[in-house]
Amino acid sequence: MSVQETRLKSTIFISGLDPTVTTEDLHYAFVPFGDIVDIQLPKDEKSNEPHRGFALIEFETPLDAEAAIDNMNQAQLNGRTLKVTVSKSQKQRFDIQNAKVALWHSESWMQEHVVDESDRRAVEESTAQAEGFDAMQGLENDTPGNS
Repeated sequence: MSVQETRLKSTIFISGLDPTVTTEDLHYAFVPFGDIVDIQLPKDEKSNEPHRGFALIEFETPLDAEAAIDNMNQAQLNGRTLKVTVSKSQKQRFDIQNAKVALWHSESWMQEHVVDESDRRAVEESTAQAEGFDAMQGLENDTPGNS
């Protein structure tokens, strides 16, 4: 495992933070799970809020990060419920979380997951059918009492 992979597995992503949360609060809440290497609480330049509502905490080991996730996901901090997950690389976040189209529309996903050309055609056909499908078609006159 590369140093970069180890750092990613040792870093957790915390969302749902109250604006009053500080790096000191995060340190105090998460240090019971292991030695903390770094805490990032990105500032919000576009508003008057002190941060953007999320943080990244890097632990010394991936096991410490797992313990923090297991114990702090859905926990309360300053009156807010936290969502704590393993941090993903920028590429993973872009490809999956911020996608504006279905994952299978990505050529790289197709190359990795599609078995053969017949699978590729089946996906393309189902996509074309789905684009022309109107879930409400035929329901215009389907109101109670019109049966």
